Amino acid sequence: MEKKRIVVLGGGYAGVHAAKALHKAFKRHQDKVEITLIDKNRHHILMTELHEVAGNRVPESSVKISFDRIFSGRMVNVVRDTIIDIDFKGQQLTGGVGSYPYDQLIIATGAETADFNIPGVKEHAYYLWSLDDAVRLRSHIESTVREAARVFDPVKRQQMLTFVVAGGGFTGVEMVGELLEWLPILCKENGIDHKKEVRLILAEAMGNILSMLGEGPRAKAFAYLEKKGVEVMLNSLITQVNADGFVTRHGVEIKTDTLVWTCGIRGTEFCEKLPITDGKIGRKLVNEFMQSPDHENVYVVGDGMWFLEDNRAVPQIVEAAEQTAKTAANSIIYTVKSELGLKAKEPQPFKSNFHGYMISVGGTWAVSHTAGIAMSGFPAMALKHLVNGAKPSVKTKI
Repeated sequence: MEKKRIVVLGGGYAGVHAAKALHKAFKRHQDKVEITLIDKNRHHILMTELHEVAGNRVPESSVKISFDRIFSGRMVNVVRDTIIDIDFKGQQLTGGVGSYPYDQLIIATGAETADFNIPGVKEHAYYLWSLDDAVRLRSHIESTVREAARVFDPVKRQQMLTFVVAGGGFTGVEMVGELLEWLPILCKENGIDHKKEVRLILAEAMGNILSMLGEGPRAKAFAYLEKKGVEVMLNSLITQVNADGFVTRHGVEIKTDTLVWTCGIRGTEFCEKLPITDGKIGRKLVNEFMQSPDHENVYVVGDGMWFLEDNRAVPQIVEAAEQTAKTAANSIIYTVKSELGLKAKEPQPFKSNFHGYMISVGGTWAVSHTAGIAMSGFPAMALKHLVNGAKPSVKTKI
């Protein structure tokens, strides 16, 4: 009998979590089931820690975990390829290297930065949504400070030493935290008076930062940033980005050589173009089992899926990625085991169980709101590192 072929497209948090759940279910049936994970990279990237690379706190290697390590001893066959097309009718993926037939498919292609069609963002802003983005930003910041030390025109020097992070969400606040600690070091190395010359701005379009947090931890984070000298610009929607700065909807113009764009994400261009039912912002519509309404053997999970729970879209966060992946994997496990005549547990519809949020502001201070408990300072930071260290995607054992 030909093996049942399960393909997971994408090796981010959702894809890895799904593949591991599938292995656990079928490890005693390797003669009947084949699991393949396809990704364009050789490594899983810890997306929640990219700001630490961009801020020169950790090396690139610290956020890369090879798929060989993750799936060592497992029945998951990892293929490195870039998929360019999916034939849903013929049940086959086509990549630059080869073609991959499937019986069951999980699409976990993640997300990409959203520019909201604001002029100049793509051309002039720096993103922070991939390891390449983080490395590019780190290099730019280093070279900008180094070059500013040799500039004597006060206007140009001020522009070079003005650093702006657009977006007051988790990524934006964490990036500001890295700059709070790294810029003084860089300036000292290059003979620049950090306190007198450097300007660090956090620009947010809405009236609050960290909107997903409760009022208490959000207020503490705001106060901490201001205490450290960060200019927090609320209600400052950026409407135009240029090579030398940006303009807000109220006409405020800021001159800067460094605008870090963390204002939101959307489904990938690849996922958006797939001929299956759309949700919103580049994400694909799914039902409560993460199935596409167009094909019962196609599932979309993580940042690329669109599902309303209690009339609210499931957020694009790590816990949602892993929980939607588990929902899809359980549905596939039930289907395949039933087809093979094996005992199978009926899958349950998706129901989120988010434990809370933890945001670092530099290497020694954080805010968190988990299990109904709000913390700040070192205790919150310790909790964040504890949770990051226990992420399923980096464990080598099930």
